[in-house]
Amino acid sequence: MRLVIDEMSWHFDLHSPAECIEALETLLDQLDDAQEQGIDVCYSEDLFVVPVYQDKGFYDLYESDSPVPISWEVRERVGSIFARLPKWQELALPWPLTLDVCVNGEQEEFAPSVAWAHAQTALDLTRAIACVVFPGGRQGGFFPVVAESVTTNLWFVANSQNYREFFRWLIVNTTEHPAEMEEFAPSAFPSVDFVKGSFNGIKNMSKPYRGIVQHLVLHLGVFSDHGARIFSGPRLNVQRAFGSLGVNISDENGNTRADREARKLRTINVDGTDFIFWWHSKIERHQDRIHICPDRILSGGRLLVGIFCHHL
Repeated sequence: MRLVIDEMSWHFDLHSPAECIEALETLLDQLDDAQEQGIDVCYSEDLFVVPVYQDKGFYDLYESDSPVPISWEVRERVGSIFARLPKWQELALPWPLTLDVCVNGEQEEFAPSVAWAHAQTALDLTRAIACVVFPGGRQGGFFPVVAESVTTNLWFVANSQNYREFFRWLIVNTTEHPAEMEEFAPSAFPSVDFVKGSFNGIKNMSKPYRGIVQHLVLHLGVFSDHGARIFSGPRLNVQRAFGSLGVNISDENGNTRADREARKLRTINVDGTDFIFWWHSKIERHQDRIHICPDRILSGGRLLVGIFCHHL
C-alpha cells in the first residue's frame, strides 16, 4: 500500500461549487493514474460519512437540493474508482494508537487516515505511505506529523508534482536495487518511456546502486519534467538548458556517428522501430551515462530512455 486518501481534507465549503467539482475531478484523475500505474491506494471507512460541507457528508451532496451539485457522470466515476479500493481498516496492517495528529506544527486534529499512514511509516520507512489530499483542503508537500509524541515526516499529495516527488523520494530513500527503481519509475518519471531491460545497465556503472541512485533520480526527473520542452526547441540550446537544471548532456560527435560499431551499440529496436540513442547525460564527466532518444517528441511522443551504462 502506497497511498491513503485523507478524508479530513475534504472541505467543500471552502470553495465555490464549480471549484469543488474541479478539485474533486483532479483528485479522481490522480487516483486513476495511480491505479493505471499499479500503485495501491486505500481509504477510510469514514470517508463518505464525515462532514465535507457544513454538516453534510459526501453522499448527502447527491440530493436534489445539494449546495454542491454533483453530476451523474462524476457520481459514476466516484463509484467506479472506489469500488476497486480497499478500506485500510480491512487490511492486515497495524492500527495507529491514536487518531489525533499534529501536521506541520498546526493544532492537533482528528485525522484517522493520516494517523494510519504515520503508524505504517514510523514502523518501517520502506512501507512509507503518502496521504492523498483534496486540492485546497490541505497543503501538499513533505511535513512532520506528530502522533503519540512520535514525529515522522509524511508526504501529502495535492497535485501531480507532489505525486512525482513522493515516488522520487521513495526511490532515493528506500530502494536497494535497480529493479525497485524500475517498479516506481512510471509514477516518478511519468513523461518518459524506458526501453525494456534498460535498468539492468545500472549494475554496470562505476558505483554501487546506493552510491549513484540520487544522481539517477536527478537526471531522470529533469528528463521527465523538462525533456519534451527542451528538445522541442533548437538543438543548439539543449546542452545549456539541461545544464541550468544540473544535468550535463551531450550529443555524439561526427566521428562516433560515422562509426558503424558505435551506431550498433546505440541502436535498439522498440516495437519494430530502430532508435539510435546518441544523446547521453553524464553523471560524471568521464563515466556513468544515460543514453536517451528524443526523436518521438516532435510528433507528440515521449522521450525514450534506452541505456544506462558505465561508458559506451
